[in-house]
This record gives sequence, structure tokens and C-alpha cells, in this order.
Amino acid sequence: MREMISSMMRFSGAVAMFGIEQVQNAVEAPADTRAAIAKLRETLDMMSESLVSKLDEPKQAALESMSKAQSEIVDRSLDVVNMDAADNLMKKTSESLSDAMNRSGAGAAAGTA
Repeated sequence: MREMISSMMRFSGAVAMFGIEQVQNAVEAPADTRAAIAKLRETLDMMSESLVSKLDEPKQAALESMSKAQSEIVDRSLDVVNMDAADNLMKKTSESLSDAMNRSGAGAAAGTA
């Protein structure tokens, strides 16, 4: 039981770190942000498919239903959002997150020196 709990905790940590790394990659992406976002989406979709393939059919059906509902919510939300304002918000958020990551990385590097 101890090993299973450790494995679950390690998996949760790995997923969190992977998510952080992917956000960081998207934030620090070169000028071709669309390509970076497409690559991130492809990576996340491949990982999701890998996990889904391990689920039994009832859970796969439940996940499909949840995913469909989530997509509909996103679609409806984006239909009412001013995309120019959303793009500006994303840009400012990305810049802020990138600055925070860079400060965090510089602080960690200074702490190891």
C-alpha cells in the first residue's frame, strides 16, 4: 500500500511539473506562438489519449461526456468574450508569468551558488 501511495504522489507531482513546464514553454515560445500552442495541444492530447486507453469503458464514456460538456462551456464562453481583450489579457498574463518564472529561476540559481 505504501508503494502505491508513493506512486500516486509521484504521478501527481509529475503531472503538475509537466503542466508547469508546458506553460513555461508556451510563455517563452518564439514569435510563432501559434505553432507552440499547437505543439502543446498535441502533447496534451497524446498524453490524455494514453491515459484514456487505460480506463474501462464506463469511465471512458464518462470522460467523453465530461469533455464534451467542457468544450461546450468553453465555446459558449468564447462566443461572448471580446477576443481582442482576451488576447491582450493572455499577452499580459504570459509576460507576467514569464517574468515570475525568470525571477524564480534566478533566485534558485543564486541559492545554489
